[in-house]
Amino acid sequence: EYVGCGPGLSQWSEGCLTEMDEMRDTFYEEDTCQLQEMRRELERANKNCRILQYRLRKAERKKLRYAQTGEIDEELLRSLEQDLKVAKDVSVRLHHELENVEEKRTKTEDENEKLRQKLIEVEVTKQALQNELDKVKESQKRRGSKEVQKSDKKSAQTPTEDDNDDLKCQLAFIKEEAVLLRKKTAKIDKEKDRLETELQKYRSFYGDLDSPHPKGEAWGPPTTRESELKLRLRLVEEEANILGRKIVELEVENRGLRAELDDLRGEGEGEGGSGGGAVGGMGAGRGHGEAMTELRQQLQLVEDEAELLRRNLADAEDDNKRVTGELNKLRFKAGTHEGGARHGGVAAGGVCSEKAEALQEELKTARLQINDLSGKVMQLQYEKRVLLSNMQRYDLASHLALRGGISPRDSDAESDAGGIGPSGRRESDDDSSSSRLQPPHRKREGPVGGESDSDEVRNQTRCLTPTRGLYTPPPETAARFLPRNLQDRQQMIDIRVEAERLGRTIDRLIADTATIIAEARVYVSNSDLYGRGEEEEEGGRIREHELLYRINAQMKAFRKELQGFIDRLEVPKPEDREEEPLSVSVCVCACVFVCVS
Repeated sequence: EYVGCGPGLSQWSEGCLTEMDEMRDTFYEEDTCQLQEMRRELERANKNCRILQYRLRKAERKKLRYAQTGEIDEELLRSLEQDLKVAKDVSVRLHHELENVEEKRTKTEDENEKLRQKLIEVEVTKQALQNELDKVKESQKRRGSKEVQKSDKKSAQTPTEDDNDDLKCQLAFIKEEAVLLRKKTAKIDKEKDRLETELQKYRSFYGDLDSPHPKGEAWGPPTTRESELKLRLRLVEEEANILGRKIVELEVENRGLRAELDDLRGEGEGEGGSGGGAVGGMGAGRGHGEAMTELRQQLQLVEDEAELLRRNLADAEDDNKRVTGELNKLRFKAGTHEGGARHGGVAAGGVCSEKAEALQEELKTARLQINDLSGKVMQLQYEKRVLLSNMQRYDLASHLALRGGISPRDSDAESDAGGIGPSGRRESDDDSSSSRLQPPHRKREGPVGGESDSDEVRNQTRCLTPTRGLYTPPPETAARFLPRNLQDRQQMIDIRVEAERLGRTIDRLIADTATIIAEARVYVSNSDLYGRGEEEEEGGRIREHELLYRINAQMKAFRKELQGFIDRLEVPKPEDREEEPLSVSVCVCACVFVCVS
């Protein structure tokens, strides 16, 4: 009976040894995970250092500018004080978190040392058991060899009984140790289950980290991951709050600058309409032009900073979306495991059906967003065509006003009434010269601005090309039409502002399309991870991806064309009165060439 119990105890002790080896390997892997987390923290610190270097260079440039002007930016000082407070709070929180992590690490090391001591004790008890088993085997052999001799058998009973008593005592001691070890292992298993449930709760609340885990490790130390998730969530929230405040401040400053720009435009129009001569209008226009250029520079700086803040906010939103995606993955995994444990295959099928329904709903929303984006693109293309036609008509009307100070319809009537006269030869010469200078005809859709007018109007516009003699109105005529030129210049500025606004709208649409494409990639990756769908659904996803990429490419091409149009758009300056017909004619020719191409 004792010999039969000996192999079972040896197997149980070997199992305990293997479990202790696995626990030791797990602690080594935890140390490796902590090393990798330290490296990731170092990378994040390097990234923050680069951001701080960029801000430092920017602050130095601002300091030089303020040193030259001799002004002090109070808003900058307030923002820096606020950033300093936030940095102090973050550093204090990080210090506390670091202290907590250090305490937990020391506790873990103490537990590891205790487990090592227990492992040594188990090895010692195993060796003692092995020795006792060897003694029992030897005594059994001796008893088998001495069974023939009765006298020897009687004399040998006493040491065998003593050995049996010793073995019984040792067996009771070993059983007590086994009971204690079983209790400790059960306690460790309960602690492990509790920590796993807490880790699952934190994953459901805060999401999972994006770092891959090393081989042989399921998740990392719960305490370290908990603190890292809390710290990461706090940092993201603080950064989002800071960016929100800065965006609000920049929007307020942008509104103030636009209000000042509108006031200056109104003053320029009032002074241009009420001025009595051309000299006063030109001086006011120059002064307002300088003020407007300065305001444009400030507005450009504010827009650049707002764009940088928007990019940072977009990065933070991408991180939040990625963490949300990982949270959805973990929830789906937890639901799948629970369903498999409780209800088996039927529940797993129900979870798969729920997943398919959720994916179908996401697909419908993506299709609706694609339809909205395509409608917006069509609307923007229509607005572009309307702006181009209005620009061409405005240029033609400005040429006609500079030519004779009359409307296009009156010029048509006069040309119809007086087209045949003493100047018929000159008109024929102009027609022949302009026909020689015309570019080759291209096939295009619909009339471009000015094509629906009469031949005389087109002949008058051809006479304004740089190859022919330019008509320079007398000073009294220029003085009479000075308010009209200011109004035309204001209309040109308004067209440029509308074109820039349209460009910003297209940029936002491109960003929204890129976000939809990224979300679609996340859904596709989720479907690849948790099971393949039907072939029809996969084909529909591929077609939707192609449609999204095509729409994004078309919007980018349209944005590039619009930017080229804005770059080629020239606003006539008030100080270049004598060379205004030449610059406007060149602008008209460039606009017509762009529309034809």
